[in-house]
Amino acid sequence: MTPQAISWPLLSLAAALAAVMLLLFLRCRRQAAARRLDLEARLHDLQRQYASSLADTRALLNQLPEVILIFERQWPKLLFANRQALELFQCEDEHALMERVFSRPDHWLPTPHSLLDFEQWLATGRDLGVARKEWCFAVGSGASVWLDCEVSNTVFAAHPARLFSGANIHHRKMESLADRLRERALVGINEGKPVERLLDTAIKLIEVQQPGVRCVISLYDQPKDLLVTHGNSGFARDFRRWIPSVPARYGATSIGTAAHTRNRVICEALHQDHRWQGHRQVYEELGVDAAWSEPVLDHAGNLLAVITLFSETSRQPDGELLRQFSSVVSLVGLGIEHQHWKSALEASSANERFIRDIGMEIVNIPADDYVGGLTAVGRRLQAHYGLGALSIWEVRPASQSLEPVAGTVVMGDEETEPKLSALPVSRFEAIFGTPTPEYLTVNDELYDELCLSDQGKPVLVIPLYSDEQQGPLLGFVSVEARYQFVPTATIEYLRVVGSVLKTSLINRRLMASLSASVETERQARETLENELSVARNIQMSMVPGAGAFLQQYRAWTIEAWLSPAKAVGGDFYEVIQLPDGRLLVAVGDVSDKGAPAALFMARTVSLLNFLARSHDGDLVRIAGALNDELCRANDACMFVTMMLGVLDLGSGLTRWINAGHNPPLYVDTLSAPGLWSESAGPPFGLYEGTSYGTETLRLQPGQSLILYTDGLTEAFDPNGQAFGEDRLVNMGYRAANQAEGLLDYLKTQLLEFTRDAPQSDDVTLLTIQHHGTRP
Repeated sequence: MTPQAISWPLLSLAAALAAVMLLLFLRCRRQAAARRLDLEARLHDLQRQYASSLADTRALLNQLPEVILIFERQWPKLLFANRQALELFQCEDEHALMERVFSRPDHWLPTPHSLLDFEQWLATGRDLGVARKEWCFAVGSGASVWLDCEVSNTVFAAHPARLFSGANIHHRKMESLADRLRERALVGINEGKPVERLLDTAIKLIEVQQPGVRCVISLYDQPKDLLVTHGNSGFARDFRRWIPSVPARYGATSIGTAAHTRNRVICEALHQDHRWQGHRQVYEELGVDAAWSEPVLDHAGNLLAVITLFSETSRQPDGELLRQFSSVVSLVGLGIEHQHWKSALEASSANERFIRDIGMEIVNIPADDYVGGLTAVGRRLQAHYGLGALSIWEVRPASQSLEPVAGTVVMGDEETEPKLSALPVSRFEAIFGTPTPEYLTVNDELYDELCLSDQGKPVLVIPLYSDEQQGPLLGFVSVEARYQFVPTATIEYLRVVGSVLKTSLINRRLMASLSASVETERQARETLENELSVARNIQMSMVPGAGAFLQQYRAWTIEAWLSPAKAVGGDFYEVIQLPDGRLLVAVGDVSDKGAPAALFMARTVSLLNFLARSHDGDLVRIAGALNDELCRANDACMFVTMMLGVLDLGSGLTRWINAGHNPPLYVDTLSAPGLWSESAGPPFGLYEGTSYGTETLRLQPGQSLILYTDGLTEAFDPNGQAFGEDRLVNMGYRAANQAEGLLDYLKTQLLEFTRDAPQSDDVTLLTIQHHGTRP
């Protein structure tokens, strides 16, 4: 067979195979095309389902009340933020939120709530799988919000991600913070912390309760009549730099207006309010344009401070704001009043000693240098109370005129004598018809005659009538403050000084009338000496033993000794046997000297005897009733210090009330003597309604208690050295074993110390000795 014959069948076979292969290829191609179309349809369907599922997920997340943020797993790139998150951070979408917040460290709060702290916390959640924390975010305009946050790993849009969810706990957090601030303020008030710390706490409390509000507290300085700015917050410091103080008058900003009117003042637009004229740079620099000033008053309606709230825009106070703010106002008022009470109590003792010294100085002014002595008293009053000017006037009965006796004016560091002329009594009484102190201002009658300086300050006039009801006028005291007004407490002390001045003026008038003629003076002196002798006898008869008392009760000995410095005095002691066998023991010292003190002493002893029996020895009831009775009709403002106790002779138990008196000396044969420093209340006759507490001491056999008045410790030797408490305590080491008896030993030691020195004050000693030996 030829090669050609063989090739044709092979070619035919190859062509057939090629045709078959082509048919198979075309079939496979059609199948592949159909497969691709099916896959594309399935992919499109899956993509549609995925998009729908993602949209549903976003919609669901947008409906949640929590703040939802989704970040990439490896680094904090924001993938999604729900509607709550966008509204919270005031952004339009995720991109803006990422750019404005999560890429801006300066948008965040300081550590531990900075952006770096947040990224580290997210990394912790990625590594641990889940993490939780309370976080404070800055949300613009100086505001912030607290979220209870949780971060966990998840998958979002087919990518590994971190899911952040946060519940808004800002209200609860702020309430908790406000509660802590209120508790801190109350604890600070109770512990007597400085009032500046209370004000800082109150400012924080207001700014926590009212976001966007800034607060300033201005304390009222009564002598200067100014409102002084306080507060250490950033806003308060900036405000204080611009306006350190505001006059307490109408039109001096809303702060001064609120102080003047004692009412709330709301300025809705500072740039349009006439009360803030001249302060535009201040409120523009501070970024505020509305103010609400609220006065803080004490229980008597006196101004303590003004609280002012500032905001960027006007806002009317709603019920919730009024409730919150009222509690802060009450808290601030309580703290300031507590500080005032504390200061007043601390100053009370010093002022009482000063008044006592001034009274002694006035009483002891020599007749031949009355003007010089009274001028020295005026200088001491000026220096002690920070007064700018003071003058003392007296009535001349012959001419029915008021003439200045003494006066000084302090101008800067220099002191000058005022130029004053006489005034008709009728003209003065037409204006000052009562003993109540009153101010004169520039437009008032008599202002020009009584003004001691040229600064236009108000002049305080304290009339001195011999009787608080209708007695004749004796004179008056005129005072000018160094700044503006005289503090209320100072006025009360000046009135007490005025009562002593009245006695001095009466004595001066009496001395002037007695010196009219030698015969009249002699007769008057004899009459006076007789009356004083009778008065002395009467007074001494009012104390047990007429000034020398000795009584023994089985294992007890009670002795007393009274030595007036003058014919009559204000010291006394009392020993009263109660129906149940107990003894009521008292040692007292009346303020002032001479006849007024003797009369007040007689009244006190009479009341004490009546109350001791009518109240069955109940110390608290006796003390309260005695104090109230002595306060009643006490126009001379006199008072009495007293150690008042009840002794049970069977058990040795004693209960005591110390009403501003010297502490007793405790003597024990087995231990060192010492002053029994129990707590003391105010003297009787000063503050009506005062309650007194008792202290308990049990006297064992061999123990003694020594009661005394300040005439003992303030007795002087010829060299002017005081006897003093230290010498009294040292005597206690030897007092228990003296053969002549405890009181005789003390009396002998005192007389040997003073020798020929004149007695400057009444001296009273009372000793309680428990004899026998201890079991």
